[in-house]
Amino acid sequence: MNTTFAVKAARGALGVAGVAMLAYGLVGLPTQLGPPQLMGLLTWMAFAILVHDGVLVPLSTLAGAGLTRAGAKLQRSSAAVLRGALLTGALVTLLAGILLKAQSVAQSATVLEADYAVNLVWFWAALALASAATIVILERRARLAGNIRH
Repeated sequence: MNTTFAVKAARGALGVAGVAMLAYGLVGLPTQLGPPQLMGLLTWMAFAILVHDGVLVPLSTLAGAGLTRAGAKLQRSSAAVLRGALLTGALVTLLAGILLKAQSVAQSATVLEADYAVNLVWFWAALALASAATIVILERRARLAGNIRH
């Protein structure tokens, strides 16, 4: 791939800006946090890395393999809709889980007063319906066009 000078310059500038922000944060961190808070942060980051590499990556790899197998008979566009819907649903579920946890420990009843569990169920129902309808339409169009992929 032949990249232009402008693209290379923009990438370089973004890389330098990222390293500068990282350095600023690392230099400022010890001045903003006391030793117990700093140790707590480092412990949290270590566990976050362990959970990411030990749980999330293997699960997403298995889910990806399962989706590849499940979507093998679908058109590429339909498989992309399926993957996108499941990824969107997983992210919204993660956010809703955080809100449900925050709601359970909230000190005030007026904070986080929505019914997140019911809303999550409705979200998944709407997502499933919209995704299924889209996949049916895409598959039907492909069959009519004669682009059946086996």
